[in-house]
Amino acid sequence: MAFINHWEPNGLHRMFSGHVSGAEILTSNIKLHSDVRFKDLAYIINDFSEITDHAIETIHTEVYAATDEIISRTKHALKIALVVPQPHLQDLAQNYCNLMREQIFECDIFHAVEDARQWVNN
Repeated sequence: MAFINHWEPNGLHRMFSGHVSGAEILTSNIKLHSDVRFKDLAYIINDFSEITDHAIETIHTEVYAATDEIISRTKHALKIALVVPQPHLQDLAQNYCNLMREQIFECDIFHAVEDARQWVNN
């Protein structure tokens, strides 16, 4: 998996590409949570529009939601936008957002980065 973090004044745009595995996303999330800049983020745009293949299963989305719930107890507010234009990934993205419902962090799914940006900036 390749990903690039683009740090922005109030947030982070994470661009994933190539083959992405569930374990690699979890590892990248854990590294992000330990970054000192994480505490100041208002949003994260997780952009999956450039991935070509994946090894992500429903159990991975459950682990992401559980770790995000734990982190939210100290971070408090964060908007997480998922840019997922691929139809075959929609169910996984929706499962994660469903698990995040009623949690401190907000989550939503978008087909384009522009729509995600509009949401995180409102």
